[in-house]
Amino acid sequence: MFRDDFVWGVASSAYQIEGRDPQDGAGKCIWDTFAEEGRVYGHQNADVACDHIHRYKEDFAMMRLLGIKAYRFSLSWARLMPEGTGAVNEKAVALYRDYPYTDKPEDVEAAKSIYFGFDQPIENWTWNVAWFAAPVFLGTYPAEGLEKYRAYLPEITEADMELIHQPIDFMGQNIYNGYYIRRGADGRPEYVDRPAGFPKTAANWPVTPECLYWGPKFLYERYHMPLYITENGMSCHDIVSADGQVHDSNRIEFLDRYLSQLQKAGDEGADIRGYFLWTFLDNFEWDKGYNERFGIVYVDFATQKRTAKDSAYWYQRVIETNGGILSMNDTNAANAAKEILWMKPVFKQMIWGGNKLGSKWGYEIPGENTGECWAVSAHPNGDCTIKEGTFAGKTLSQLWSEEPQLFGNAAGDRFPLLIKIIDANDDLSIQVHPDDTYAGKNENGSFGKTECWYILDAPEGATLVIGHNAKDRAELEDMIGSGRWEDFLREVPVKKGDFIQIDPGTVHAIKGGIEILETQQNSDITYRVYDYGRLQDGKPRELHIEKSIDVITVPAKSVKESVINIATDAKNTMNELISCNYYRVWKLDVDGSMEISQEYPFLIMSVVEGDGLINGQLIKKGDHFILPNGFGKAQLQGKMALIASTIA
Repeated sequence: MFRDDFVWGVASSAYQIEGRDPQDGAGKCIWDTFAEEGRVYGHQNADVACDHIHRYKEDFAMMRLLGIKAYRFSLSWARLMPEGTGAVNEKAVALYRDYPYTDKPEDVEAAKSIYFGFDQPIENWTWNVAWFAAPVFLGTYPAEGLEKYRAYLPEITEADMELIHQPIDFMGQNIYNGYYIRRGADGRPEYVDRPAGFPKTAANWPVTPECLYWGPKFLYERYHMPLYITENGMSCHDIVSADGQVHDSNRIEFLDRYLSQLQKAGDEGADIRGYFLWTFLDNFEWDKGYNERFGIVYVDFATQKRTAKDSAYWYQRVIETNGGILSMNDTNAANAAKEILWMKPVFKQMIWGGNKLGSKWGYEIPGENTGECWAVSAHPNGDCTIKEGTFAGKTLSQLWSEEPQLFGNAAGDRFPLLIKIIDANDDLSIQVHPDDTYAGKNENGSFGKTECWYILDAPEGATLVIGHNAKDRAELEDMIGSGRWEDFLREVPVKKGDFIQIDPGTVHAIKGGIEILETQQNSDITYRVYDYGRLQDGKPRELHIEKSIDVITVPAKSVKESVINIATDAKNTMNELISCNYYRVWKLDVDGSMEISQEYPFLIMSVVEGDGLINGQLIKKGDHFILPNGFGKAQLQGKMALIASTIA
């Protein structure tokens, strides 16, 4: 990590962001003329730019909200002194590269000679670091430069040098990229060609993170001055995505690599005091106009709307942790590249179903009487597909078979769990599920069915059927056979937020008006005991009396064993609801922000209330997704409730 007093900031340039106002009193500068001559990309100009002269309060507010601690900006002298000399414009007053190819000593020395020397063609000599730095910090121009460019230089007097070489507090250096340098066969420095396909930014600048190690290292070794990196950043092909956000992962990766190299230089002794990212706002990029986007805040130049990019939130975390979240400080950083698996649910119309999955949950349901949303399922009767990303269009069962590493190479020939949202507009049948042994023998090798319910909503005075009152199997058979349902069934009062475990052999039924999130084994085996004499397509639905009697547990478990009290006010933590042989289930109440570490074979998540962000992506009620194995840390932010589950 960086020193405790490290300065984190952003950089800007007046002409590139401010824009003009007919009443601002500013004069013209050479860039105005350059633009008027049509020499800027697309014949663009900086007349409006980011309109910072009118929106600076909004921009400063965004800086504050995004945790920016320091701001390096410039002054427009054409605005301050419109005529170049003389009167000051009071309105303006009020407003206001090279590193070595290897670590070998000979290549390091070769790179230094390039960095501070004069090998460039004459048209590029002004970019030489030593030509500007040496007079200020050492009191003399480099002898090599004086000799090489003698014909072009004015007389340089001792008085000039005395004026130039004044005491100074620190050195500021802009560093974006560099070249590979090594010692050639003749002992002289030589450039090393970059390999084919070498990474570039949107501006076609090479991505060379090591320049932010070797550059500061060389500068400190030569001048022994505290150093600030006054500009560093990249242009990306940023767009506003369908979710209204700007996902600039390339910029985050770029900055992470560069800042990691800067920390390395500091760790090895370079006195690096601060870093100013270029830049805060997308702006007028000189001759490129608005064609390049360097900002961590997206600017719609037609409307001047600002949108913080993902990199802005990431940089905020960098600042808050003083570099602690950089990959070089995080052994799990490689996991961040894992994709979230977004589910496309499957819907089932049922005799007892309603329309709340459409009206309350916002799903596109197939019609009235839609009773079940199979939200995360790889069952043959309802196999979810992946909505987006690398695996878009593939089914969950395909991924389980073809990409087992996503699920921690968990054992089993099928995805083990199934998540449903159930809208019971009417009472469900009285039913029971078999265990694995019975189902495997009698249902073609199917899993049995252990399940649990989280009550999402329930009317006043709601009840569920959980268990029965038969004392022994003989009484069980008599009650069922004679239809003594009122004597047989045990109804239990429930309310929103209750949690119920339904083990195999438990007689149960969801009653009308109740909404439930169900976590279960990947099975569709249900034995119907009683169905109130209802007709479907003019006929009674099939009952499974003999199988039901075979599997019903006698006597039934107590209500206390089935209904789990989960009353808790704990926010921003994973509250475990249950851990059994088949699954673990948690409730998360996010109010603000929290971080979870995905350390399980996989983690299923369902948003059941509210909305928020996960790693910068918008999530809302009705979204279901899987964090795959090795995903690492997930940042949750907003006000929402989620149910999470994994295998035991």
